[in-house]
Amino acid sequence: MVSECEAEIEAFPGKGLRKVDLRKAAPFGWTPAVILGFVAALDRADQTILGGALEKLKEEFGFNDFVAGILLSAPTIAALFLVIPAGRFADRRNRTLLISIVITIWAFLSFGSAAAPAFAIFLFVRILLGMATPLTIPASASLAGDLYTTRVRTKAFAVLRVFEYLGLPLGLVIGGVVSQSLGWRAAFLFMGVPALVMAAVVFFFLREPRRGLADEITTLAENAGLADSPTTETSTASAAINDDAVANGPTLNSASGPATSSIVVEAPPSTPDSGEPIDIAHALKTDYSDESVIERLRGILSIRSLRYIIIGQMLLFAGFAGLFSWVTIYLQRVFALEAGPASGITGGVGLIGLLLGGALSSRIGDRGVGKRKAWRITVAAFSLLISALSVLIFVVVPVLPLDVALFFVINFFNLLALSNLGAATADVIPASKRGTGFAIAQFLITIGSSVGALLVGSISAIVISQIGEGETVSALQIGVRSGLSVLIVLLGVGALVLFRARATFEGDAAAALAEAKDGFATPTAQIH
Repeated sequence: MVSECEAEIEAFPGKGLRKVDLRKAAPFGWTPAVILGFVAALDRADQTILGGALEKLKEEFGFNDFVAGILLSAPTIAALFLVIPAGRFADRRNRTLLISIVITIWAFLSFGSAAAPAFAIFLFVRILLGMATPLTIPASASLAGDLYTTRVRTKAFAVLRVFEYLGLPLGLVIGGVVSQSLGWRAAFLFMGVPALVMAAVVFFFLREPRRGLADEITTLAENAGLADSPTTETSTASAAINDDAVANGPTLNSASGPATSSIVVEAPPSTPDSGEPIDIAHALKTDYSDESVIERLRGILSIRSLRYIIIGQMLLFAGFAGLFSWVTIYLQRVFALEAGPASGITGGVGLIGLLLGGALSSRIGDRGVGKRKAWRITVAAFSLLISALSVLIFVVVPVLPLDVALFFVINFFNLLALSNLGAATADVIPASKRGTGFAIAQFLITIGSSVGALLVGSISAIVISQIGEGETVSALQIGVRSGLSVLIVLLGVGALVLFRARATFEGDAAAALAEAKDGFATPTAQIH
């Protein structure tokens, strides 16, 4: 029997109706977010393992900072070729199956990196791995958007981001400590084992939700009087949009609240293309399975605030990737530390900063929604400004205790920004297009990540060559400090771009939620 605060929903395709407590913002628990977070952690750890093992790789293969920058960036650049197709796949096919297959590929490519007999082969394998990596990101973000309502999306994306960026220091530690004690090949061999384990966990324990599920739950809870709309402005805009939809379509009986009503959601129609049910009104009017990639891209990029959010994230990732790719080398050159201690410091301090940033991000991001205009964007913009200032002091004042403290601050505020930007992205993209939307975001973010590491390495190599003394201790120190200085500009400009997103964010979020509301103003939702 369905209680006054519950709805019967086909949450997972082919699994029948399931009772969902509309009072819960995360009715399916936090295990899916943790699993997706572990997947992201493996991804990031595999990227930064190069930074921890870079000196050992340079010793064996004999390359300079410029080639090191190429090695760090080439896998990320290669990822661009598959990011957009991955988003389209995430919008149309089983996302959990895609993730499990890709992680299995990661594992074997990691084993291949460990076995590479020459630099050319090593670089080729890393490029292949880079192409496989972004396939999981649009699928993971789309899953999170469908499992967690807007009331807890910052928390959900904080979990993903915390785990994802825990992978950054984890990779540095594995690359530095393992390569110093057992050799760099052992470090890459070590990375393949947890990837195989996670592939099995995803395949057997992560279920594929129905697209738009969280938006449906949000709407049903609001209609039943069990949850407030995210913001008054958003609710007003959504109501205006829905007035037209209801006037031209079927009507929905009004609900008087939880004391007098219960809601039963019947199984919605299924997509002919994928066999997976959808629940949004425009799908009843338009067959988006036949929509071309270009048409979907135009639709996504027409969301003005999303364009600014994506550019801001691109610059943030450029700064983050550049810092994490070179910070271990920085400590080794500037403070004469060995690879093990240097990676241990960056890994440990980075871990603490990311954990605390993630813990605070959900408190700040979710609690401010509905109280302050474009709150998540504002938090992210100010976080980037603080990170930019911290990087400035980091490179200008090379004092080890101060640099360690500043590295903590940078990680803390970068994670705070990333969590809120992830939730904001999900807020402004309609559920039917979240896979493609996050793929576009990841496409530009991938460019940013690759540019960050390459810029630092290129500027370092140029400065060293201009000094004209060869790779002396002094030249290497000046080179890496000069390279890291470019991150100040990237983070500062990213903050300014995010401030621009505030103007249209609320209206875009209202339009995205209105798609779900329109879809539920049909006979698929019945009030008894």
